[in-house]
Amino acid sequence: MTDFLPFRLLLLVLLAGCTSTRATRVADTPHDRFTWHLEQVLANCDWCHDDSGLDSLVIDPAAQRLEVYFNDAFAQVPFRDSTLMAFEGDVLRGIPEELAAWHVDLASLGAPLSRLVPNLYSRRPDPEKTPVSDDAVRPLVDPVNSPWRQGALRGRHIAVWPSHGWYWEGALERWEWQRARLFQTVEDLLPFSFVVPYLAPMLERAGANVHMPRERDMQMHEVVVDNDGMSDARSRYLEVGPEGASWRAGRGDGFAFRERWQTGENPFEQGTYRIADASPEPTAELAWVPDIPEAGRYAVYVSWARLDAAAPDAEYVVHHTGGKTSFRVDQRMGGGTWVYLGTFRFEAGVSAESGAVRLSNRSRREGALVSADAVRFGGGMGNVERGGQVSGRPRFMEGARYFMQYAGMPADLVYNVTESTNDYVDDYRGRAEWVNYLRGRPEGPNKNRLAGGLGIPIDLSLAFHTDAGVTRSDSTVGTLMIYSSTGMLGERSFPDGMSRFANRDLADIMQTLIVEDIRALYDTSWTRRDIWDRDYSEAVRPNVPGVLLELLSHQNFADMQFALDPRFRHDVARSIYKAMVRFLAAQHGEQPVITPLAPDHLSAVWSPGGTLELSWEGREDPLEPSASPAAYVVYMRRSDGGYDNGRLIQGNRLVLSHMEQGVVYGFRVSAVNRGGESLPSEEVAVASAGPGAPTMLVVSAFDRLAAPASIDENRFRGFGYVQDEGVSDGWDPAFVGHQYDFDPDSRWLDDDSPGHGASYATWEAAPTVGNTFDYAAVHARAALGAGWSVSSVSDERFVAMDPSPFDVVNVVLGEERRTHGPGRGDTSFEALPPGVRESLSLARSAGASLLLSGAHVATDSAGPLADSLSRDWAERVLLFRWRTDHASERGDVNVVSEMLQDDGAPGQGALSSLVFNTRFGQSVYRVESPDALEPVNAAETLLRYADNNMSAATGHPGPTGVVVLGFPFETIRGEDVRRDFMRRLLFYLHPEYPYER
Repeated sequence: MTDFLPFRLLLLVLLAGCTSTRATRVADTPHDRFTWHLEQVLANCDWCHDDSGLDSLVIDPAAQRLEVYFNDAFAQVPFRDSTLMAFEGDVLRGIPEELAAWHVDLASLGAPLSRLVPNLYSRRPDPEKTPVSDDAVRPLVDPVNSPWRQGALRGRHIAVWPSHGWYWEGALERWEWQRARLFQTVEDLLPFSFVVPYLAPMLERAGANVHMPRERDMQMHEVVVDNDGMSDARSRYLEVGPEGASWRAGRGDGFAFRERWQTGENPFEQGTYRIADASPEPTAELAWVPDIPEAGRYAVYVSWARLDAAAPDAEYVVHHTGGKTSFRVDQRMGGGTWVYLGTFRFEAGVSAESGAVRLSNRSRREGALVSADAVRFGGGMGNVERGGQVSGRPRFMEGARYFMQYAGMPADLVYNVTESTNDYVDDYRGRAEWVNYLRGRPEGPNKNRLAGGLGIPIDLSLAFHTDAGVTRSDSTVGTLMIYSSTGMLGERSFPDGMSRFANRDLADIMQTLIVEDIRALYDTSWTRRDIWDRDYSEAVRPNVPGVLLELLSHQNFADMQFALDPRFRHDVARSIYKAMVRFLAAQHGEQPVITPLAPDHLSAVWSPGGTLELSWEGREDPLEPSASPAAYVVYMRRSDGGYDNGRLIQGNRLVLSHMEQGVVYGFRVSAVNRGGESLPSEEVAVASAGPGAPTMLVVSAFDRLAAPASIDENRFRGFGYVQDEGVSDGWDPAFVGHQYDFDPDSRWLDDDSPGHGASYATWEAAPTVGNTFDYAAVHARAALGAGWSVSSVSDERFVAMDPSPFDVVNVVLGEERRTHGPGRGDTSFEALPPGVRESLSLARSAGASLLLSGAHVATDSAGPLADSLSRDWAERVLLFRWRTDHASERGDVNVVSEMLQDDGAPGQGALSSLVFNTRFGQSVYRVESPDALEPVNAAETLLRYADNNMSAATGHPGPTGVVVLGFPFETIRGEDVRRDFMRRLLFYLHPEYPYER
């Protein structure tokens, strides 16, 4: 049935006053009796919206037809075939006898109620909500070296953005956030912490090309290499090719580098670009070689020109510290903007072998042209000037308005659509128009839908927000979805003819999966809020299916206890990813398959024969039956380098031979199936010091991810960072500073004085780092320097293995501690659970010595909340007694053990002090509350905190000895210091082994 047009009907009876669901009397006419019955049905409907009511009743005697229109609120809940069928049955049972033979249509939002059921959940999918033409998928960027080429989203294009951002407020003549700093974050950054670390990689690993109108890379350095000039003096642009087959200037504009840009200036119209005739075999090559300012991970963006004869298969190769990674790029679309290839690790300086991007003229398309323009390494700092100032912030923090300009979007069609001086309005209106411009005619920007754009076939868009309301109760606000059933011109269809009620399908599916998963994992009472049909800019402007998500309220303390937990961010991102897979599968008649979860139980152990044995276990997802692993990909890195492109393994074991002596190797594993590839596992690391070397087993037991501690008292509510700052997952882009207003009655006056939850801005200028899950390599590097061979396992694998072959078992506890999760309050991350304690006892009984380090090693196992069994075990096996859990703020440690001060190593000086990290930064996580512990049962104090002389480490020497550090070893500043200290610790435990090998 097509959308209703009430005014064409013979008679329209408006039921003014009938929006109430409470009936007061029964009238005598058939019309009144039916009206009263409908009101009764609504009043007794347990799933209907509280504000549901009748809008109008249309009677068409000639056609013997009744058309019942419910108000908009009626449509703000999810509809399913079963509930709709039951509701229709309730309605039909009350038709007056005189009208019993008439046909009855039920509608809301100007459409039949059946259209409100998502195709995914309907037995009779609505073809009007599917694409009019189902063109073959065309990936813009295709990773050629990936060992797993399958994915449920392969070739799909998804536009997604986190809300708001740092912007120029002209009225105040300053740069500022669009929202207030509350509960240690700001909405301008909070959705970013869901989208960039989790959602985007999930989509990409399922095969999608992900497009963002905000900078995604948190790297604050940027290097631009271009044929028209560089961002620095040492970077190089190189062209190689024989006479007659070389690169030449293209006709038209290209990119040119500048330090700053003014509004209206398009960087991709200020320079030139290069072209070469395509060839089946490469005859000409380009190289962009950056001068990397600091070793680290950098996003790589490439660009090219818009050409009619563009090659569909240009081949880019990124040379990085993990090797070479190739991409096949379709230059028929995406010309004249930055196109993301991936993020790679580079060493500082200039290296054409391990720090470059290369492009040849190879293409299978006869007569095609390969074009080349600038290449960009790293996200960098904002460079769009407003009011005579640039933002002074990393580009990823800025609103989309500035990145869209830097990415070559036309001002009048995209980022400056309606306002010349109001960047706030430009920022949110421009994002959807950016989607339309990426796609181009006939779905182009609403000012000119026939604009050519970039020709990228965007499949859907998502605006991710967290501004969903406030409540004074202890409950969460919950999840709201917003879509639009009309376009900017009021039309009900997209330019290609598909019904815009496809937007509602996407909204319903996404909200359903988010709420179901949160209820299953965290909070059974998580609120499913409305599904709004509204003309919000980010919902109404896209000319492709799109929705606006208000996940939760960053203004509400109860919601934020979830939002600051990295596990919650991961799980919500997975729900959103699953929703996109399911929506697109329903759109194209495919069977949705979801990627597996990351493997666990990792082990990397040297065999007696010198081979390396890797093993792992796949994980089943209790929320997703299709997510079973079918195979695995093992990634390897050497020393401080990046990871290679991986190798596909059918089982869960890999044996490697001919490994190089004296090199630290790191391994991560992902799981794959027809849906794509999981996120990677934690890292295990190994190193071989050669035959006969003493052996260390590193146990990676720092798995913890957590929100800061929360305090919820009558007059004091907020995040108690003094108790526990929590642990972020890698770099945390969302942390701005500690909360300072804990009064729940404190009122909002201004975003600069936002009341309850107000937080400092101390740390917002740069992301801080948390758990990077790669500390086994830090310990292995230090032990290798002392002449020891190192194997490593995850803690869940350790409890099931025989530790007897190892001379030392080194347990890396980091900031592991017993943690109550949000919602249901499940306890996780106990530092030394019973299984680990039992395995450590077995190891010591078998002749191994023990080395443990962690900020909460004593508190968790022997502190006030530990049980008597754990405390007794700590004294009996680890030989310590807990003293305090906030032992030092400075991180300065004095060495008091004479054996550690001067171990007799030739050429080594005395070691009198150490410093471990207590500062926020990007090199290693900060230790905010290390443990003090006292020796018992013949143990001794090895280290003392310099600020108070509390015992920082205890030990008992000898081959079955024990050393316990009250702070994490990996946070000791300086690699040389760590290596020297590890050598001394190992000599303390095993003086029978030589110092150097």
